[in-house]
Amino acid sequence: MLSPDAVLSLPASVLGLDRTGNAICFFKNRQYACWDVDGDTILPGYPRDIDADWPGLLDACPGRALRGALHVPEWGPGICFLFEGADAAVVWDPVTRSVAAQRIPTATLFPGALARGDCTIVCAELTGGERVIYGFKGFDYTRWTVRPSYPAAEDPGYPRRISDDWKEGLVLAPRAGVYVEWVNRSSAHSNRKIYFFMGDLYLRWDVPSNTRNYRLDILAGWKGWPAFA
Repeated sequence: MLSPDAVLSLPASVLGLDRTGNAICFFKNRQYACWDVDGDTILPGYPRDIDADWPGLLDACPGRALRGALHVPEWGPGICFLFEGADAAVVWDPVTRSVAAQRIPTATLFPGALARGDCTIVCAELTGGERVIYGFKGFDYTRWTVRPSYPAAEDPGYPRRISDDWKEGLVLAPRAGVYVEWVNRSSAHSNRKIYFFMGDLYLRWDVPSNTRNYRLDILAGWKGWPAFA
């Protein structure tokens, strides 16, 4: 299965990369790779071992696989990593480049019954620019509006069925997802997309039109996709 275990988009400077713009980090097994958003290409030298550049991250939950990653600028610089079967998020401090001493219960980050247990988390922006967090599990999904503090509750009207709102796109929860705003792709069409990864496929969702663009093999759509060990 080619789908990443976790994926997030971050400013390249946060990752210590000598470039402007954002980079997409794909985590798979014990390796990760960076995709340059401005250049729309995989960066050279990847995949690399997670232990080499994110020391202590995988050791924080030994024996558990990564299940997701989340960076919410309104909550500070920390990056939250979710592990399978864990009820608290491991926080990576990009300033000290180390794991923070204190973990955050997932019930604090994502209140509501749907997010209990393993849930696919995606931080994205709505058409008007409001930042939200989606949580997908089974045939259902929920949403939290991002505030300066952690959400007190799900948004009104959630959870909902995935198939009702992601028509001709999703029915079941994806393995991972990421919001990307491309800068050098098209001046005629929207460049604000959400990418959902499922098995060896991915789905590209257009945010302004709230419609599916297409579903493709990962290897066909992401040229130079890394060969994770």
